[in-house]
Amino acid sequence: MNKEKTALVIEGGGNRGVFSFGITDSFIKNHFDPFDIYIGVSNGVAVLCWYLIRESENNLEKMLYSASGDYINYKNLFLNKDIIKFHKLYKDGERMFKPSMEKIAQNTIGKKYISVVTDAETADAEYYAFDDNNLKDKESWMEIMIASGTLPFLVKTPSLISGRRKFDGGIADPLPVKKAYELGAKKIIVIRTYEKEFRRKIKLENYIGAYFSKEYPELRKALLTHDKTYNNALDFIHNPPSDCEIIQLCPPTRLKSKRDSKNISVLKADYELGKNIAENFLNNLSN
Repeated sequence: MNKEKTALVIEGGGNRGVFSFGITDSFIKNHFDPFDIYIGVSNGVAVLCWYLIRESENNLEKMLYSASGDYINYKNLFLNKDIIKFHKLYKDGERMFKPSMEKIAQNTIGKKYISVVTDAETADAEYYAFDDNNLKDKESWMEIMIASGTLPFLVKTPSLISGRRKFDGGIADPLPVKKAYELGAKKIIVIRTYEKEFRRKIKLENYIGAYFSKEYPELRKALLTHDKTYNNALDFIHNPPSDCEIIQLCPPTRLKSKRDSKNISVLKADYELGKNIAENFLNNLSN
């Protein structure tokens, strides 16, 4: 009889991911990893990267490093340059923190570690697994992680995979819980960077991104209907199939951290909140 699979899904959210790091750091310290499938979107892919490396000593520092660096410049709006220097952030972070692909490979034997990206031309979600051919080397997987967080308009530098342009996986599949279920997961833990009651509304940045994505008509449509895509995923989470259990680990109220937050005390507080949420969850499991 096949073992029922368990999945960990981590939402994106830029620097709100400090909350997710708090949760996974607690998981590491408590040796909690019952998962067969790991799926990340945008920053969630990076959180999973360090979770699978089993490094929890300086994950807060990684987020503070990105917040303190010169990686966001809204003046570049008028210079046709990256407003968020996403590629530079990842390359600098790689040199600074030296992620070990070997440790990820060792800790995912017989498992799936997946990054979600959105294809520019079709606007379809694509799911790249770490154990795919040629993805286990550091350079290839780094490009996949960068692609998963490349936002239209805000990131001008193209993310290319096999010659095709890719964008943030959250456009097509912001909460890939249904994908985890389709891969066989019957118990799914999803780490979200919004509170449970949150429902997505269309944002100004979606209209702006759509305006500057006219060369990609399908992507433009996806940006303008992103609220529906997100809320449909929430509907699946709140009403899963009868053979599937979904557990959400969410902040109790809106995080004070934003995608581009630079306030160190705010980021530290949301990291500690993530740790507390995880400790409560793990304590309840053992009771």
